[in-house]
Amino acid sequence: MQSRQVRGADVVAMTLAKLGVNKVFSVSGNHIMSIYDALNDHPIDIIHARHEAACVHMADAYARTTGNIGVAMVTAGQGHTNASAALFTARASNAPVLLLSGHAPLKELGHGAFQELRQADSAAPLTKASWTAQRTEDLGRDIARAARIASGGRPGPVHLSLPTDVLEQTISSSDAPIPDALAACAAPMPLSEAATRQTVTAIAAAQRPLILCGPTLCRAGGQALMDQMRRALRAPAVGMESPRGINDPSLGTFAGILARADLLVLIGKPVDFTLHFARAPFVSPDCRFIALEADEESLAATRKQLNDRLILSASADAVSAARALGGATPDAGNERNDAWLNEAVAAFAYRPPSWRT
Repeated sequence: MQSRQVRGADVVAMTLAKLGVNKVFSVSGNHIMSIYDALNDHPIDIIHARHEAACVHMADAYARTTGNIGVAMVTAGQGHTNASAALFTARASNAPVLLLSGHAPLKELGHGAFQELRQADSAAPLTKASWTAQRTEDLGRDIARAARIASGGRPGPVHLSLPTDVLEQTISSSDAPIPDALAACAAPMPLSEAATRQTVTAIAAAQRPLILCGPTLCRAGGQALMDQMRRALRAPAVGMESPRGINDPSLGTFAGILARADLLVLIGKPVDFTLHFARAPFVSPDCRFIALEADEESLAATRKQLNDRLILSASADAVSAARALGGATPDAGNERNDAWLNEAVAAFAYRPPSWRT
C-alpha cells in the first residue's frame, strides 16, 4: 500500500476501526477535536454524553452487555478527572473499558500548559494500567496494548492519555503501523490439568459444594459456562456481581445455601464484603475453599485471608477456568450432590409471592 501523510489522530481512528470498535462514548473538548475529525472517515459512532463520568459508565455498560471493549473519550484536565471517578465502578465490575483522555502538549509540560495535569498518575489506582502516549509512531501499538490489557486476565479499565502534539503531528503512514485485531487479543490464562483434576475431585468428595463466579462470568456467554459446570460436576454454580452480595434479591434465598456449603469454589470471585469476608454465620467455619483467579494480588490476599481453609489456589482467568471445569469428567458420581444441586437451584430461583403480577 502506498504511504501517505497522516496525523496521530488518524492513527488513533484507524486503529480503533481495525480493532472492531464501532462506538465511542464521549464528551467533546479542545484536546480531542482532531480525533473527532478523524473518526468521520470510519464507521464509528460517537455517542455524546453530558458529563464525562457518564461516558465511562456507558462504556462500562456496553462492555458488560456485549463482551467487547467499551471505549470512552474525554478531554484533558477536568474532563479527565470527571471521567476518572467512574473508573472505580468499571474496575469493581471487571469491565474491559478503555479511557482515552486528551492531554496537554508534551512540549509544554512544566510550563503551565492549558489543563496540564499528571493524568496517568491520577488514574493509576483506578485502572489495570495507565500511561501517556509519547510518540505518534507508537499510537497504534499503544491502543492495541491498552485493549489487550483491559480484556486480559481479570478484565478491567485501562487509561491512555493522548497529548495534542502527538495527535496533531503529521508522519508517513508507513511509519505508523496499524495493529490488527489479533494484536489486541489477550492470551488466555488456562487452568492447569492438575488444578482442574484437584478441583473436580474436591467437588465430587464434598457434600454441599457451591461454585461462586465473579462479575466476568455474569456477562454474555458466562451463564452458558456456568450451566456447563453445573451439568458436568452436578454442583450448583451462581454468578455474583451486585454490591448487595448475599442479599441480592436476584439470587433468591442464596444466603441459606451459602451458609450450609462445605466447599466453595471461587472463580474470579474475591472473598470480600459481598461474602461477609467468609465469616460465620454467613459461611460455615468448617467450609473449605478453592480459589481460581487471574489477578495475583487478589489471589495472594485470598491465601492470607483464608489460611488453612483454602485447600487449593491456582492462577487462571475466569473463562478458561470455567471451560476447563465444564469439560471435565468427575471421578465418580455423588447422589447427594443431585439432591443438593436441586435444592440450590430452587433456592436461587425463589421469588416471594408478592412479586408475582
